[in-house]
Amino acid sequence: MSGKAQHSAGLDPTKIMTGLFLLALVVFLIVQNVNKPRVLILHSYYTDFSWVRDINKGLERVFKDKSYKLRYHYMDTKRHTDAEFKERAGQTVRKMINSWQPDVIVAIDDNAQQYVSRFYLDHPKIRIVFAGVNKTEADYGFDTANNVTGVLERINYQAVKDILLQVLPEGKRRILHVSDNSPTSEGIHKEIEGFDWSPLQFTESIQCESLEQWKQVVKSAEGKVDFILFTHYHTLYRSDSDPNKVPPKEVIDWTNANSTLPGVSFWGFYVEDGGMMAVALSPYEQGEVAADMAVRIIDDGLMPKEIPVYVSRLFVMYMRGSQIQTRLGNLDLPLVYEAFARATNNYYD
Repeated sequence: MSGKAQHSAGLDPTKIMTGLFLLALVVFLIVQNVNKPRVLILHSYYTDFSWVRDINKGLERVFKDKSYKLRYHYMDTKRHTDAEFKERAGQTVRKMINSWQPDVIVAIDDNAQQYVSRFYLDHPKIRIVFAGVNKTEADYGFDTANNVTGVLERINYQAVKDILLQVLPEGKRRILHVSDNSPTSEGIHKEIEGFDWSPLQFTESIQCESLEQWKQVVKSAEGKVDFILFTHYHTLYRSDSDPNKVPPKEVIDWTNANSTLPGVSFWGFYVEDGGMMAVALSPYEQGEVAADMAVRIIDDGLMPKEIPVYVSRLFVMYMRGSQIQTRLGNLDLPLVYEAFARATNNYYD
């Protein structure tokens, strides 16, 4: 009797069905997870850079409702600018890609293209969406590849020119451009020098290697120009005898303390670091458009070549009130720009 009871208990149909159900559920979840589309979000820089954080916000607005398997990787090439580090960073990412086999790589800023994306042109399985690219598609071979599309980062020079024409009176319209000598800055210098700034008087575009050189350029500009255009200043080393990189905020703090000239930039980080004003490229647009392209590739089955490359269009105003009062003085800046900055929470006291 007891033997029959034990035998019967061992074959309890309810327990067997429950066990089979749980096993099937585990297998289902494993299969579902394995089959989730894989998206590698590859940044050239690191999250200490507000540009990176804000692009991520744009990406997340699109990806938050998608059941993709996302992996973020930061190459950190803004703080580590030597060629050897960049090569190693690229090799590390390529090993990871070859192992993980993402369906789509969203590669952001130029170093990610130079050291990673271009190695996967016309790959049979991996699709590439670039963003934040200052150079041309042809520079990386993207123009002839079937598995690449993306977002070009193009500064709205006309918007800056329009503002300067409203602010600067005739006879005081001399402008200077100064930046670091990073690869990104090289492309920007060509664009700035090729843009028609008239009737403003564009005097010169200078790339600096060190903070020491930056100081010389900024000091010598006093009395020679009326406005300075600032772009990137993140790769300056301290001096010929000190190769350590200078924190970006230190560069702007020194500039504010030692120059009376007003300045404008094309990126919001300049104002975040203490600068006066920026007619900034929208990092949110870069992220949202790139993510939308990835969705069309994954969900709609489009080849990247079928999706036209997008050129950035939106800009965001950043302003620092104390610097505007100090540097513009009696010059008239239309209130609509302050309203724009305040409306987007980019107005700083």
